[in-house]
Amino acid sequence: MTVTKSKRVSYHLVLAVFFLAAVEAGVSGSLSAAQTSTPNSRADQAARLVAEGVAALERSDRAAAASLFQRALSLKPNDAAAHTYLGVLADGAGDLAAAESHFAAAAAAEPSSPSARNNLGAVLLKRGFPKQAAEQFEASIRLDKNQPNALFNLAQIRFSGGTPNDLRAARELFARAYSLTPDAEGGRALVVVSLRLGEREAAAKYYGEYTQRFLTGTGAVTTGAVARADLGAALLEAGLLKEAEAELTAAIMLEPSDQASVLRLARVFLAGKNLPAAGKTLEAAVARGLDAAPIYALLASVYEQSGHIENAIPAMRLAIQRDPQSETYRFAYGMLLTNLLAPKAAVIRLKEALDLFPRSARLWFALGIAHFKDNRNDEAAKAFARSIEIDPQFAPPFAYLGMTYVEVGQYEEAIRSYEHALAVNDKLGVVDYLIAEVLLKEASPDHPRIEAHLARAVKLEPSFAPARLALGKVYARTNRLNEASSELEHVIQLDPNLAEAYYQLGRVYSRQKRTSEAQTTMATFKRLSEKQKEQEMNNRREIVRKLATVLF
Repeated sequence: MTVTKSKRVSYHLVLAVFFLAAVEAGVSGSLSAAQTSTPNSRADQAARLVAEGVAALERSDRAAAASLFQRALSLKPNDAAAHTYLGVLADGAGDLAAAESHFAAAAAAEPSSPSARNNLGAVLLKRGFPKQAAEQFEASIRLDKNQPNALFNLAQIRFSGGTPNDLRAARELFARAYSLTPDAEGGRALVVVSLRLGEREAAAKYYGEYTQRFLTGTGAVTTGAVARADLGAALLEAGLLKEAEAELTAAIMLEPSDQASVLRLARVFLAGKNLPAAGKTLEAAVARGLDAAPIYALLASVYEQSGHIENAIPAMRLAIQRDPQSETYRFAYGMLLTNLLAPKAAVIRLKEALDLFPRSARLWFALGIAHFKDNRNDEAAKAFARSIEIDPQFAPPFAYLGMTYVEVGQYEEAIRSYEHALAVNDKLGVVDYLIAEVLLKEASPDHPRIEAHLARAVKLEPSFAPARLALGKVYARTNRLNEASSELEHVIQLDPNLAEAYYQLGRVYSRQKRTSEAQTTMATFKRLSEKQKEQEMNNRREIVRKLATVLF
């Protein structure tokens, strides 16, 4: 997760602190002391020179100001105000070593000054010494616990530590600073640190407060496009889609050419299954002149998912035209053509891609899928074997090679290939499902082994309806009717149009003497059965998708 610079700070580094507020307090003290001292004393003269230096700064005459502050130090070497102002000037000129020297002198001159400690901590942090900076901020807070700047600065150091304990400490410090001086940066920091802690509810709560207080109504503050884009990205990563949509929409309004925010906003809509909104977001970006490969590639995916095949293929072509050296887009184009039942065209395009990337394991894998879909098992097996040869740690080709063995009835070879896929990547629940499918074809199925694979598939892929359907059928065959009905009902929740799920559930209901429910369920099965063949094709497409996405 990235976070960006703010007016006060960056969440990674302190970029600026309120030095001048601290200086003014120091000047006031010096002048007051001077007024009570002997008129011609060196301290009195130094204080007057500091005052003249401040006046020069107000006229933006930095050279004159620096000269006056240096003259003050020649009279009073430990003048905290003069050192502080010279530290500010050195910092502004990029001379951090000189700035540190002056701020250290100010802190030595006034060791009980919270602002002097805070300023020294800030420049130490700028110079890349977070441990020493933290010590100064801690000292500043001990001297005055109600300092929002020091609290905020120390919070940033804790945040950059990154451990859960660091992040919790950062949030407590941010909260204390925010309670003293509620501002947009503090509200945003509380959202960000909660996101880093993985506490979605807390992040949503803080975001709601932040939005209501600072981003809406007549008192709304202006937040930059980069800050809103970065927060939107973090919210998307945490799955807070509504909040991410608000931030990314605002970011795009502020910066319409921000390609990353457009892509993220489209992904927000995709995650919420709002395909029309995703498409409109990307199409609007193209209309604004964002003629970029990633925009077209994601648009092609949206068109494919929404059934607009006639638009998906040209969009993917445009992505490749904009970035012809992208192996990713070549792979996506081949998979798109295969999924759209044009495997012969996919073979042509993938062979063109392999001329550019002859040692691409995933392009050979995609070529194998295209041959497999074109019922050319031998060619498919060769392509999968080539993919495995190039990358033996790439699991999907092993799984698909197993599918080619199933097609020709070589079930033992298929299981060996599937097991090899799991040995490479044991998180592929779909492969456990494929093993169970093969085992079910045996004359005397090993139900405990089948059930173990299906249970594992469901655990790894909870939303993969075919695995749950198969597990429900196993429960029914072994007379565990309550478990069967529960599993099959879950399948229907996942896919209300899966005809076989209604058929199997209707049979289970009948065995449970739930006659009325059985009749209703069977009636639904009859209505949907005509679509069964199409559903089986979709199931295979889902397997292709799950195996293909292992690549990314």
